[in-house]
Amino acid sequence: MGINNAELTRVNTPLTSFSGSVVELVGEVMLPISLGSYLKRVTKMVKFLIVDTPSAYSVILGRSSLNSFQAIASTYHLKLKFPTPNGIGEEVGDRRQARECYANSLKESKDRPN
Repeated sequence: MGINNAELTRVNTPLTSFSGSVVELVGEVMLPISLGSYLKRVTKMVKFLIVDTPSAYSVILGRSSLNSFQAIASTYHLKLKFPTPNGIGEEVGDRRQARECYANSLKESKDRPN
């Protein structure tokens, strides 16, 4: 992403991964995130925890980030909807890319030693 380690805030708290193993944090950084398009766009500052571990995902938006956008997620529809000053904005996922990402995450979990 082009972020130097000097721009990261040091964090001493370990993170528990989805598999239950402990992952050391590289640091955290506040970045602006925009959801939506054109008139139905909202931008917020979001805290990201940076880890150095293989993952099928480049970013995971947590509950606090989704709450700050007042977002409603539908995994079935691959949609995220949220209020904007000009009506309801939305982000729509790509089904093919979602399947590939899911398949990669399953493959990575099989490749990892227990």
